Amino acid sequence: MRESAFVLEAIKQLDALLPFPVRGLDFDNDSAFMNEEVVSYCRSVGIEVTRSRAYKKNDQAHVEQKNGAVVRRLVGYGRLSGLPAAQTLTRLYAASRLHVNLFQPSFKLRSKTRIGAQVKKRYDGPKTPCDRALVDARLDPLCRRRLIAMRARVDPVALMAEIRAAQSNLGERIARRPSLCPPKRENCDVDRFAASLGAAWRGEARPPHQGKRPYVRRQPWPERTCAKHAERIRA
Repeated sequence: MRESAFVLEAIKQLDALLPFPVRGLDFDNDSAFMNEEVVSYCRSVGIEVTRSRAYKKNDQAHVEQKNGAVVRRLVGYGRLSGLPAAQTLTRLYAASRLHVNLFQPSFKLRSKTRIGAQVKKRYDGPKTPCDRALVDARLDPLCRRRLIAMRARVDPVALMAEIRAAQSNLGERIARRPSLCPPKRENCDVDRFAASLGAAWRGEARPPHQGKRPYVRRQPWPERTCAKHAERIRA
């Protein structure tokens, strides 16, 4: 199957990128994941495969929430097609993966208590996913050293410059038709991006992917008359 071949390639890339081994994968009920080829490969390499319950979309809530918190904030809602757009998305995801996991802190829910109709939630302090993995006692010492070395050699300013360059490329492809977009690669200028951080507190004025066009009414306005005027006309 063509879809299963892509899934197998993604699993192998995931295993190579992560500093710790993959112990289990949780899929939904899509046939691209739940098929004999993918499940057999996962079992052969010692990866436990589980799936969500049918018609229970909340089973994947912790995975699907990243679509809005990470993917849509970076890519937007524009329509992308073609190989050049896929290559730009690969650049964007490669830089954002390191930026989100190494340098972007987030809150985690620790407990949830219901008192009548009120629900009280307690959150852990803001930490990056890398920091949460380093303080976990179950992490292997070799994997811990790999994470520390990875964070030491990655430059967050260069990652942000690469993310902005990829977003600019995607914005141009969405604003124009795919056939008119030349397959060019924009190099990120780290020095110019670092110089612009002095005014970053003012916010970024990003143009929308599709500008708002003025409304033009095509149909004539209907003629409305009051009841008394209509009676006079009939009389």
